[in-house]
Amino acid sequence: MLATLKIAIVGHANVGKTSLLRALIRNSNFGTVLDKPGTTKHVESITLPLAQQKSIIFYDTPGLEDSLALYDYINQLLPAHKKLDGIDKLTIFLQSPEAENLFYQEAKVIRQLLKSDVGIYVIDVREPILAKYHDELAILADSDKPMLAVLNFTAKEEQNEKEWKKLLSRVGIHAIIKFDAVFPPMDGEERLYQSLALLLEPAKVILDEWLAKLVELKNNRNKAANLVIAETLIDVTAYYEIAKPNDKQAIIDMQNIVRKREQKAIDDLLRLYQFNFTYETEGNLPLLKGRFKADLFNLDALKMISAHLSKGFVSGATIGAGIDLAAGGITLGSATLIGGMIGSLMQTAKHYGSRMLNRFSGYSKLSVDDVVICFLSLRLIYLKESLNHRSHANASPIRLSKLDKSEWEKGILPKNLKVARHYSYWSTLNQGTKRHDKKRQSTIRSIAEQLF
Repeated sequence: MLATLKIAIVGHANVGKTSLLRALIRNSNFGTVLDKPGTTKHVESITLPLAQQKSIIFYDTPGLEDSLALYDYINQLLPAHKKLDGIDKLTIFLQSPEAENLFYQEAKVIRQLLKSDVGIYVIDVREPILAKYHDELAILADSDKPMLAVLNFTAKEEQNEKEWKKLLSRVGIHAIIKFDAVFPPMDGEERLYQSLALLLEPAKVILDEWLAKLVELKNNRNKAANLVIAETLIDVTAYYEIAKPNDKQAIIDMQNIVRKREQKAIDDLLRLYQFNFTYETEGNLPLLKGRFKADLFNLDALKMISAHLSKGFVSGATIGAGIDLAAGGITLGSATLIGGMIGSLMQTAKHYGSRMLNRFSGYSKLSVDDVVICFLSLRLIYLKESLNHRSHANASPIRLSKLDKSEWEKGILPKNLKVARHYSYWSTLNQGTKRHDKKRQSTIRSIAEQLF
C-alpha cells in the first residue's frame, strides 16, 4: 500500500491540464491559465494531505510541443545493434545534450512522469487527430507508467471523441473517462479516482480515503457557508436607525450600509470556496460597484421574485426599508395607555430608554423590511449553491440561478430570525454590538441548520 501517491498531469500544450487540476483541488488560484500554448513553463506540484502522513501529490507539467521532432531524435539515439525497452529509450534521451537544450520542456515532462506512480493524459477532444499526437502518445507509453486518458472539453459541440478513442487504443491506452474541467459531471471526480485505483491497485486505499475526505470537506464547507449567511441575516434583521419618517437620506444611508454588509458576505463565501477573490468580485461577477446587478433595494428586483411587499413603508427612495413604529416592542398607542398621566409616561420612557424618548420627539425606529431580508437570504443561498457545484476551472461570470417561489419570497421571515428584531445589540451594524452573546450565537447556529 502506498503512503504517497504521485500523479503526473501530462499532455500537449493548451489542452487544459492546469484547469483540470484547479477543478480537482478546488482552487482557482493554482497555476496560470491563458488561452495560448506554453503557459505552464515548469513542473508545479500540490499536495493533498490525508491521515497518518499519507498524501496525494499532483504534478502539473509543461505541454509537449514538438513531439514529432522528439520522436525522431530519440530513435536516432538508439544503438542499431541493441533492442531496448521504452524506459531505456527515455533514459538515453534524458542523458543526451538536447534534453537540456532543444527539448528542455519535453525533458521536464518525461523526467516527472518517470518519477510518478501514474499519469493522467489530458486531451482536448475538439482537436483533430494529428501525427504529433500519435508520436506524443508513443513517447509517453515508453515510460511504462499506468496512464489514464481524460477527455476534456466534452461539453463543446464540436469534438472528435471517437477518433481519439481509436488512437488511444492503438497505443495501448484503454482507461478513458470524459471529464470536462469547466463543466465536470456530478460523479466525475469519483469515476476519475476509481479509474486510477483500477490502474494502480496499491493506490486504492489512499484514493478511497481521499474520496471520503472530499465528502467531509464538502459538508464542512457547506456548514461554514450557512453560518456566513445566517450571521449576515442576523446583522441585517437586528439593524436599525433612529430617524424622522420622511428622512429619505437616512433611508439611503441605511440601504448603503446593508449593501456593504451583503458584499462582505459575498466576499466571505468566495474566499471560503477558494475562488479567486479579486477576479470574481471586481471583474467577472455581474455586480454594480461590487454588488450583484439585481439591487437589493430595487423595486424591479423585488418584482422579479414575486415578493409580496406587505410590510413596511415602501415608495420611491424608501423601497426596502420599513419604518417600524414599535420602539422596544411596544407601540406608541400602547405606551400612552400604560402611561395614563405624564408621570407614568416618563417612567415608561425611562424604562424603554432612548428609543422611546426619540419616538416621542418625532423620530421612529427605521429597520430593513422583511421582504428585503428574504431577498437577501435567497441571493446568498443561491450563490452558495452555485459555488457548491461550480468548477474552479470555470472563468466565466458567476451567475445566480433563477429564483423559485418559496416562503422567503412571500416576505415571511422564519421565527428564529424574527427574534433578532428585539436584540439590536446582535447586529454588527449597530453600536454596542455583542457578537459573542450566547443567545446570538445560538440563533445563528439555528438559522444555519435550517439553511442546511
